[in-house]
Amino acid sequence: MPPIKPLWGALLAAVILASHATEVTAQAKYPNRPIRLIVPFAPGGGVDVVARIVGQKVSEKIGQPILVESKPGAGGALAVNELMRADPDGYTLLITTSSHATLPTLNKLSWHPSNDFAPIASVYSYMLVMTTNAASTSHFRTLGQFLNYLRANPGKINWGSSGIGGPQHLVGTQFAKVAGIDMVHVPYRGNGPMLQAILANDVQLVFDTPTLVLPHIQAGKLTALAVTGESRLQKLPDVPTVRETGLLNYVAEGQIFVLAAKGIPAPVQTFLNKEFASALDDKEVRDRLTGLGLTVPEGSKNTVAALKKHIDDFEGAYGKLITELGIKAE
Repeated sequence: MPPIKPLWGALLAAVILASHATEVTAQAKYPNRPIRLIVPFAPGGGVDVVARIVGQKVSEKIGQPILVESKPGAGGALAVNELMRADPDGYTLLITTSSHATLPTLNKLSWHPSNDFAPIASVYSYMLVMTTNAASTSHFRTLGQFLNYLRANPGKINWGSSGIGGPQHLVGTQFAKVAGIDMVHVPYRGNGPMLQAILANDVQLVFDTPTLVLPHIQAGKLTALAVTGESRLQKLPDVPTVRETGLLNYVAEGQIFVLAAKGIPAPVQTFLNKEFASALDDKEVRDRLTGLGLTVPEGSKNTVAALKKHIDDFEGAYGKLITELGIKAE
C-alpha cells in the first residue's frame, strides 16, 4: 500500500494544477459573453453618449457586446456599489468622472478611489468653461471684468453647479478660494437644470463642460470668460485659459475613465486597457469626441499607471478642499 501522505499530496497538487489550468483557459477565452458598462448618470448625458460611442468601437474589436447601463444616484456611489458587488472577472466595468476620487471624503465611505478598484483606461480629459449669460444686465465680457466686479461687490453674483460635491461645484469653489472672491452657490440636480438656470439668468455664472455650453456660446446666448485647462480649447480658440490671462495661477482639469472590480486577473486588465486605448485611437471615434470639445489621450500614454496617478492626484487636491471647507453630500 502506498504511503497516505504522498498520495494526498499528489492528489492536492493535481487539484491545484487543474484549477490553475481552468483559470488560464477562462482568461484565454476572455471575453466570451457581453460586458456591462455602468454609467453613474442618467441616460442622454455627456458621459452616457461617450460611453456608447466608445463602447460600440470596443465591441467591434473584441467581438462581444458592450451593454451600457445607467445607474444614477448618490453622486455616483450607487454605480460604484454595483461595481464592488460584481465578480472581478472583467464582465462588469464602470465609466465615471474624476469626482469618483472624492466620493469617499464627501460621503465618509470606507473604500479608496484607486486601491479598491482596477484602473482600466482614460477615455477623455476635459476642462471647464467659465460661462456667463450674454443677456444679463451684469454682463461680463472678460475674466478681469468679472473679478473686478466681485471684489467690489462680494456676494452679488449667483453661480450654479450640477450638485453638491460634483466637478462643477469643486472647481468653482476652488476657483473662488484662489481668486479671493465671494459668490453665492446655487446647486441644481444635474447639468440640465443648471444649464437652464444660466440661460434664464437665474444664476450669472457656471463652470461647465464644453459639450453642453458650446452650442449656446456659438448661438450668442452665453459668453465664455475663460477655460480652466492648461491650454486653450480647440473649439474656442479666442477664449484664454485662466492662467493665460495673467490674473490667476489656476488650472482645473478632470477625466472620464473606466474602472473594473478589484481582483480582476492581470491579463484581463491589460487586455481591456489595450482595447480601450486602441478604440480611442480610431480616427472616427477620436474625431467624434474632439468634435464635442473633448481631449482624447494618445494610446501610448493611456496606461493603467497614468490613470491611477490621476485619481490619486485628484483625491489629494479636492479631498483636502472638501475637508477644509466642510463640504457635505446632499
